[in-house]
Amino acid sequence: MPLRSILTLAREGWPEPEVHLALSLGRRRSVGARQEISIRGAQNFHFTVLVSGIACRYKTFGEGEQAIVGFILPGDFTLPFVSVPMRADFGVMSLTPSEIVEIPSAALWARAQSNLGLSRALARSAMVDGAIARAWMANINHQPADKRLANLLCELRHRLARVGLANQYGFPLPIIQQSLADALGLSVVHINRVLQSLKKLGLVRSDNHEIVFPDLGALEQFAEFNSDYLASGRDEDGADRRPLQEGAANASADLFSHRSQHIATNGHLTG
Repeated sequence: MPLRSILTLAREGWPEPEVHLALSLGRRRSVGARQEISIRGAQNFHFTVLVSGIACRYKTFGEGEQAIVGFILPGDFTLPFVSVPMRADFGVMSLTPSEIVEIPSAALWARAQSNLGLSRALARSAMVDGAIARAWMANINHQPADKRLANLLCELRHRLARVGLANQYGFPLPIIQQSLADALGLSVVHINRVLQSLKKLGLVRSDNHEIVFPDLGALEQFAEFNSDYLASGRDEDGADRRPLQEGAANASADLFSHRSQHIATNGHLTG
C-alpha cells in the first residue's frame, strides 16, 4: 500500500499496523477519470479509501448541472465513516485516473470496536469531514470570488502536504477549471478571470500544470485561511512547510502520472 495513504490515516491517529491490516481487508481497483465510484442513493456496505488520484463528492441539479461538495485526496475516505450502512445523498466521482481500496464496513467496524485508538482515529476523520463542509459553506456564502479560490487552493495545499504531495511552494493540480467552478459556485469564465487576478497580485503562478505560490504566507493572509479546522485536534504546526523530499516527490509524480493525458483531453487549470 502506498506510503501516502498510510500517512494520512496514521496522522488521523491510526496505529500503523492497523492501517496495513484494514487496507489488506479491502479490494483494490483502478478507475478512469470522471468515473462513478459511488452512486447517490446506493446503499454502501464498504468504506472506500482513495489510494491515488483526485475524486470528489457531488450533487446534481436541474438538467445535469453538478455541484462539487468536497474534494477527496489520497488517504481520504470517499464517504464519512459511520457505524451502519448508509445511503449517501451525494455521488462520488473520480476527477483523474485513480486507485481505490474498498474495505467491508462490517470488518472495519469490528476492528474499531476492539481497538480504542482506531475508533478514535475514525471519529477524528468524520470530524474533519464535517469541519471541511462547514468551512466550504462559510467560504462560498461570505467570501468574494477571489478569496474563495485562494482559500480553496490553501486548503488543497495543506491537505496534500500532509501526505507529501505538496510543500510551501505549490503542488500539481491536474483538474479542469470546470471542477473548480463546480466547487465554488462560479462559472468557468469567472474562475479563469479570478485566477488571472490572483496571478496579477503575485499570489499564484501556474507552471506545467502545477500551482506555484511565490509567498504562501501572503496567499493565506489574503484568503483569511486558518488551517485549524483540518488539524483534527492534533498538533501539526510546521509539519507541511518542509521542502518536498525525494520520496514525496516520487509519490507526487506517481499520483499525477496521468495528468498530461487527462489535461490534454479535457482542458486544464491554467487556461
